[in-house]
Amino acid sequence: MVNGYSLCMGCMNEKNYDGPCKLCGYSDSDPCVPTYLTPRTVLNDRYIVGRMLSYNGEGAVYIGYDTGTSSKITIKEFMPDTLCTREKGENAVMVNANNAPLYKTYMSEFADLNHSLMKLRGMAHIQGVLDVFYANRTCYAVMEFISGISLKTYLANASGGLMWEQVKELFPPILTTISLIHAAGIIHRGISPQTIFVTDKMELKLSGFAISAARTTNTEIACEIYSGYAAPEQYTNDINGTWTDVYGISAVLYKVLTGATPTEAIARKGGTMPEPMLVNRNVPANVSRAIMSGMKLSTETRIRTITELVDKLFAPPHYSVGGAEHGRGGIVVSEKEARRIRKQKQERMKFLAVLACAGAVLIVFALAFALTLSGTCAPDNPSSDSGSSSQSVSTPQSSSHNSTQSSSQSSLESSSEPQTVVDKVIVPDFTDNYRYENAVSMAQDRLTLVPTYEYNNNYAAGLIFEQSIAPDTEVPKGTEIKVKVSKGSSIVPLPEYLMQNGEDYIAELTRLNIKYSVQPEKNNEFMEGYVVRCSKEAGDPVDVEHGETIIVYVAEHYIPEPDESSSSGDSEDTEDNSQAEE
Repeated sequence: MVNGYSLCMGCMNEKNYDGPCKLCGYSDSDPCVPTYLTPRTVLNDRYIVGRMLSYNGEGAVYIGYDTGTSSKITIKEFMPDTLCTREKGENAVMVNANNAPLYKTYMSEFADLNHSLMKLRGMAHIQGVLDVFYANRTCYAVMEFISGISLKTYLANASGGLMWEQVKELFPPILTTISLIHAAGIIHRGISPQTIFVTDKMELKLSGFAISAARTTNTEIACEIYSGYAAPEQYTNDINGTWTDVYGISAVLYKVLTGATPTEAIARKGGTMPEPMLVNRNVPANVSRAIMSGMKLSTETRIRTITELVDKLFAPPHYSVGGAEHGRGGIVVSEKEARRIRKQKQERMKFLAVLACAGAVLIVFALAFALTLSGTCAPDNPSSDSGSSSQSVSTPQSSSHNSTQSSSQSSLESSSEPQTVVDKVIVPDFTDNYRYENAVSMAQDRLTLVPTYEYNNNYAAGLIFEQSIAPDTEVPKGTEIKVKVSKGSSIVPLPEYLMQNGEDYIAELTRLNIKYSVQPEKNNEFMEGYVVRCSKEAGDPVDVEHGETIIVYVAEHYIPEPDESSSSGDSEDTEDNSQAEE
């Protein structure tokens, strides 16, 4: 077993010398964020924590080392910094008293998500979860370490994009994997070139799974939304589903095939974003159309499942002659090849015509034979009818016997019919800190939830605050329950804008569901692109329910024009001086 002190905390490779690591450049003297775990912290008597790789509203991700298997790992710590904090040098987190119920709800969702992923760790194309445990008043997920680079870096090294021939070899396994995680009830919501890795074996792996609150705006934790790849419903309170990930992977394919980052969903209007085939003419038309169908803004008209997307992406294109269909999905073939195809079609049609004629002849022959046979078998003796009639009359005893037999038979048949049994379920209390997505997952196949979204100052965004059927009521399976889901507070304070980068500030307004417009303001006193002022002061209430819009003034540097009056005065002084000299 490698001693923790012989490891570099930056890359977890063995290091037996002082000073910066020769492989990654990390030094033990490098500063670290005090509110997160310090390097060399040991968790669960087994895992050594290294430097922090990243953090978002859900928590932090560290490189780590598993002393049990002597291998590199990745450790994810649940630590939403808006709900809890940590004193410098301490391991345990301190939860804000007012946020304790919400913290527990989100932590439970974090644990459930990673337990579900742990069951799927046999899948080769997702970052596998190896262990989940509680410590330091929070929860940890231990994940495999991916040896490779992000798709974003890979594309940058590949001149920005790939050809369709490369894509159709590289992407099918990860598309299948996304479909399988959907079948397991998991929605990613963060599929992007930053969360897809290209491994040393030239395979794609999906990472970056997070709880829903971390990937939607207007929640109590800072959201992590990948601009250009997030679906429009992630910016609102609309329902997320498999179609949300369809948008994400379609946007990734758009980037991969064109080299251009898709326009952010909330900034798109109609046809403002060109199809991939218009950006790169080498993209097949059917592929281009499938990607655009997967990125439709409306969830009703967008492709709903990965299976449907794959069908459209890999649908065999049709043939066309002489280039008439070039650029519209057809494969252009030579005139000789086209004649061969037409000849095959004609021969096939002749063969089908011969089969149809032969079938018609056989049917006519069969009818004639049947008529002849019925005429041959007709009775010559009319008295046979009476005989037949007399034989058909039954005696009372036989009638009674037959009646009894039929009665017993019908009784037996009726007793063998399946009896309809209505399953009953107990209605849970969905208003007990349940997020709508969690409630739907819990009620699947048992109850049908119909949501209505309303602003509510007492419930966080996404939480259910009212239901049409009281808790603990016994109802038939499949019963429809109307629930009211909070859109968050109707009025929120305007966040501080001083010393804020314009893009970061706009992202914060988006997270809070505050509508805004941006106006440049000539100002050399602020850094260019930074917020100078807003139409309201920081801390002032903003009515988000009624769509109050905030104007954000962003600094735009300029070159001051010469003062005309002073220039005029200078010229007059010069003229007076010259006259005096004369």
